[in-house]
Amino acid sequence: MSTLMCVHPHPDDESIACGGVLARAVAEGVRTVVVTCTDGEEGENLAGIDLGGVPLVEHRRRELDAAIAILGVDAHHRLGYRDSGMAGTPGNEHPDCFHRADLDAAARRLAAIVRSERPDAVVSDDEHGSYGHPDHIKAHHVTIRAVALAADPEADVPGEPWAVPRRYVHTFSRSRLEAAHAGLLAAGLASPFGDEDDPAPFGADDALVTTRVDVSAHVATKMAAMRAHASQIGPDAFFMNVPGEMVDVFLGVEEFILADGTPDPAAADVLVVP
Repeated sequence: MSTLMCVHPHPDDESIACGGVLARAVAEGVRTVVVTCTDGEEGENLAGIDLGGVPLVEHRRRELDAAIAILGVDAHHRLGYRDSGMAGTPGNEHPDCFHRADLDAAARRLAAIVRSERPDAVVSDDEHGSYGHPDHIKAHHVTIRAVALAADPEADVPGEPWAVPRRYVHTFSRSRLEAAHAGLLAAGLASPFGDEDDPAPFGADDALVTTRVDVSAHVATKMAAMRAHASQIGPDAFFMNVPGEMVDVFLGVEEFILADGTPDPAAADVLVVP
């Protein structure tokens, strides 16, 4: 059985970025693994839900467990770092935050998981951290280093060496971003991708996107997993209110760039062949 591993900085990133491919992989007989680097301590109860007296960080752990179960993920690992928060915030200075962690120390933790799980493909953020969050950028660099360490027989990492065949980064193509942005504005809705005259400066050049995965059959599962993160993604959140005609454009496809490895011609629209 093939294995797909997705590495994400915070609770809810697994559902937003890769919820569709995880659900599809499960449905197609691929073993799935999620690694969450932090517990999301710097999150806020944006939806204002009743936490029942439980600290937000513990509530977010429970939300993550619920989302993982909804997606049907086979194995979940916590890397054990503290959320760093956005650049310039006090959380960025916390000695235990992921952003400040020693790169090799963090990579050895992840490499041990890679050796244990022996994935056929690993997915993480790109070098821009999707939208520039320090933890997303750190996850990118830690994943690159961890994949290298996992393959190195001389590395100080538990377990037998494992060379990951393919490493991907998840992305959002520029054309898809612009289509979503224009569609929202045309519908009279606010766009999270900037304003009419100044679209947000992220998204990858279309020519760089190597893998577009059709997850339209799994949108309901993806949305249910996102909904499980109720403190972060409330009923008024953008993700829960994508206009019906735009669901397939925005949520029904997930895009990736093959950063290392050789593409499998039998897997033009999947990350791992079962």
